[in-house]
Amino acid sequence: MEKATIENQPILDVAMFVDWENMHGVIRGKANVSALREVAEGYGRLVVAKAYSDWREPRFQQDSFILYQIGFEPIYVPSGFKNNVDVKLASDCIDLAHRYPNIGIFILVTGDGDFIHVATALRPLGKKVIVIAQSNNASSRLGDLVDTLLIYEQDVDPRVVKPSTELPKSKPSEAPKKPENVYKNIVEIIKNTDGAPALLTNVKDRLIRDYGGFDQKDYGFSKFKAMIKQGEEQGYFAINTAGLRDWLTLPQEDTKTPKVELPNEIDKVFTVMVDLIKSSPDNRSLLSNIKHSLIKRYGGFDETVYGFNQFKQMMEEGERLGYFKLDIDKNKADFVSIPKKKSGDLPPETNSGNKRDKAG
Repeated sequence: MEKATIENQPILDVAMFVDWENMHGVIRGKANVSALREVAEGYGRLVVAKAYSDWREPRFQQDSFILYQIGFEPIYVPSGFKNNVDVKLASDCIDLAHRYPNIGIFILVTGDGDFIHVATALRPLGKKVIVIAQSNNASSRLGDLVDTLLIYEQDVDPRVVKPSTELPKSKPSEAPKKPENVYKNIVEIIKNTDGAPALLTNVKDRLIRDYGGFDQKDYGFSKFKAMIKQGEEQGYFAINTAGLRDWLTLPQEDTKTPKVELPNEIDKVFTVMVDLIKSSPDNRSLLSNIKHSLIKRYGGFDETVYGFNQFKQMMEEGERLGYFKLDIDKNKADFVSIPKKKSGDLPPETNSGNKRDKAG
């Protein structure tokens, strides 16, 4: 009887869409794409698999042949126009959702925040949306709006994870009995973000994956944030509210200075940047040094908190508003400087959050 019940369960149809340019660098070659296919087939029957790129580019030409052999359809999208791949992939997702109601799960292999509109369009149609992204390009905004966010090097192909002294886990570990042990695990999660703040909702999703299930009520807390507040009071991490969401960072390295919270308004970040640049020799600094200083100052920093996919995009917004000037040095490295003010110059614009749309 049990066997018949299992056999009668409907098999969900799955469609997978790969933004090949966005993911290029970690996911390429037959073995890695096979790992992607295995994940997709774990959710149901993979009936559509497409990969998008300008296959004329030398670095992608061989990939298109391999993808075709594995069963992925290479979709040619000419380069030279901004967001060409994003537009084509998004239109195909919406088209298939309407033409093939049997497809219940859509898997987007990307980390690009431009696909937020795709996710919000598919879910009201009853579709489950799963995103697979690399940890270094996963948009935190996608994690808020999809059903499941998988990190490629952790959940799809763990072989690319940095070597660890710990033995690999064949199955989720049991949740600790004491909250202090959970807090220690959260600290390791934050450390693995390479200096970026960890979105609170993503931290809980990670705990669920690590333990095979997690509920803060088992530790006497009605809400997850209440449990995190206790961890903050005990000095494990710091809670920051920025970009209308809660983020976790590591405690400041300099415990003698007062706590500095991640600003909620981007204008305050630009003001801090100006101070950092002014403290640098010749009133100029490399962009990488500015970001490193912000990470050290706040215990973690990432431009996605403020709606940008790249740090340089955020700096370009600051330049547009008149806070500083961007340029390239003789070594082709990006740097930022404070331009000399001329008489009659107006102060930088304020309330920039309502004047920009740089997420794309």
